[in-house]
Amino acid sequence: MAKEEKPLEYQRRIRDTKGVAQRLDLDYLKRPALMLVLRKRITWIAVGVAALLSVPLVVGIGGSRRTLSTGPLSSSHAVFEGRCEVCHAQAFSRIPDAACERCHDGAAHPANLVDTARANVTPACAECHMEHNGAVRLGQVANSNCTRCHGNLNAHARNVKIRGVEVSAFRERSHPAFSAASVRDIRPLQLNHKKHMPDQPSMFRGMKLPMKCTDCHVTDLASPTGALIPMTFEKNCKPCHAQELQFDIYQVLGAKATASPHTRDANTIKQFISNAYHDALAADPTLPRKPLGNDLNAQPGADAWIAKVTQDSYNYLFEKKCPYCHQMESYAVVKKVDPTSGRYPEGKPWLERSEFSHRSHREVECDSCHVNARTSTKTEDVLIPEMKSCLPCHGDSRAGLDRCSECHLYHNRSLEKEHERLPHNAGGPR
Repeated sequence: MAKEEKPLEYQRRIRDTKGVAQRLDLDYLKRPALMLVLRKRITWIAVGVAALLSVPLVVGIGGSRRTLSTGPLSSSHAVFEGRCEVCHAQAFSRIPDAACERCHDGAAHPANLVDTARANVTPACAECHMEHNGAVRLGQVANSNCTRCHGNLNAHARNVKIRGVEVSAFRERSHPAFSAASVRDIRPLQLNHKKHMPDQPSMFRGMKLPMKCTDCHVTDLASPTGALIPMTFEKNCKPCHAQELQFDIYQVLGAKATASPHTRDANTIKQFISNAYHDALAADPTLPRKPLGNDLNAQPGADAWIAKVTQDSYNYLFEKKCPYCHQMESYAVVKKVDPTSGRYPEGKPWLERSEFSHRSHREVECDSCHVNARTSTKTEDVLIPEMKSCLPCHGDSRAGLDRCSECHLYHNRSLEKEHERLPHNAGGPR
């Protein structure tokens, strides 16, 4: 009979301290971990590679220093490309004003002598003129550089006397009206634009009307901004108004009659008239025996004749001819005005705190901006465009034409020093 098989008895695992300790591998700390070894080696390899790559950057081999540049230089400073030390006197620090003043004059701000305000804190050059933005003009500073102070000028400057103390943009209610809108032209002239530019074509002394603006207002081709050449009687007025200088009231000079000189010196004019009649008398001694005008009696002698024709012609010129163009203060005296008030270019400009370029606007019709020129009948009318004439093109145009720097100076050019302008050469004379 087969022996009966019994299931093996389950023996419980020994859980005492000695039994558990026999199952532990006490040598695992002595064996190196693969990942730990690789991590340490990779770290040191990376440090070595970085050190090798930094050598050409520091030394500047093959132009590799450009890798550290934050962007290309402006066109004005392109000559310094790769020569960081010219401006960056100390690495990784803001460019000091002294670095800029080595080449640039750095005239004061505000831009005009008429301004009396002084900023509480003068910004550094590099705060407004920011480099490494590509081939841009550093003079075209961002509006934010201006409005951060001029948005509330009283809080950033002292002794402020201008009206525009809260300027945030070039548009209505954000920019003050132009200063010329509240002044009058006080020059003592009898200038009437409407007569020179009538609605209907006509003729005046051989001149076709209406005249063109450019017949009198001519830009200077040598000026970078196309500044207007000052008008003079000889160039602009005499071709049509030479007759206003004719003094021969009795018409005794005939073909020899000439125009009086156009000068402020009345004595010079009177002497010119007297000389003209003396020359006529020398050529024809019979002139004193001829009646003058409605006077049927001849003059008693040559001296009396000279005295009468000279004085009568002088009176005729100043009483009848000069007032055609000039406002007279009294007999033979043109009205006097303050030479610094409303007299451009001899005195103050119409726009005291801005500059304008006719050259940039040469494709625009004159009366599209000077809208009141054709209807103006008085000299006192200042025909400088109002702000609303500029807004269609310059107000929020999204073409960069509304920048403050388009019209406003921010450095006082009148305070620039006169010295030899040489390109900067690091380490050499300047």
